Amino acid sequence: MASTQTTPIVLHADQEHAGLRTAVFILLFVTLVAAFFGIQALLTALSDAGTPDYAFVASCGGALPLALGLVWLAEKVMKQRWPSGRAIVLTPDGVQTKAAEDSLVTLSQKSEVESVAWYFAMRGWQRGGRERRVPRTWLCLAVELKAGKKRITIYTYLSPLQARSWLDVDNGRLQFHKISPKDVYDNSIRSRMKGPSRPDIPAAVLTGADGKYWLAERRRWTEGFELPPNAFEQFLDHIQATLKL
Repeated sequence: MASTQTTPIVLHADQEHAGLRTAVFILLFVTLVAAFFGIQALLTALSDAGTPDYAFVASCGGALPLALGLVWLAEKVMKQRWPSGRAIVLTPDGVQTKAAEDSLVTLSQKSEVESVAWYFAMRGWQRGGRERRVPRTWLCLAVELKAGKKRITIYTYLSPLQARSWLDVDNGRLQFHKISPKDVYDNSIRSRMKGPSRPDIPAAVLTGADGKYWLAERRRWTEGFELPPNAFEQFLDHIQATLKL
């Protein structure tokens, strides 16, 4: 695929950043309280005998779905207008990272860029944080680009239907290798009682056939840039056109 891009395109990463999650939590609480009293006031205004007996139950039942709906809409708007400060920039001859604190990393056609692509299912292991909010039926797809000591890790969460075209072995695109979190995550009852945490990857796994993928996965935990599905596909198309991967 030939690239006709002449100006950089910014793909904002990590849309569900800590600031946004905190704001959503506070907004949900405020909206829930406001919806409760708003519905109660409306029912009182519509009644000729003051506040009806069913007002409390009706307010409780109506406040939650109303608040969730309003916060869902507000969150979608905030994701578009409140970026995390971390982004992937698609340049005419490659890619560049943009982070609030870290130094920039640039990979271009002049670099000898190597890639590692992998994926795994979101079910069958103890998830935490952002991963807990992803549907269990979805997949995580990730790509690491490396040139010398410079490295970029990008990933997304996709439904099986969305991921199908990228996981087809005959698609002529990057080949994603499947890894299994069950190989490294402790799913015992004792571990579940402690709560989710990142595991120590066994040496046998790191030295095995999937070792390079687990090393990249471990870097994803701390260095990865999460893109929305559409932006991730745009990124993949771009690197294959510009970096010839």
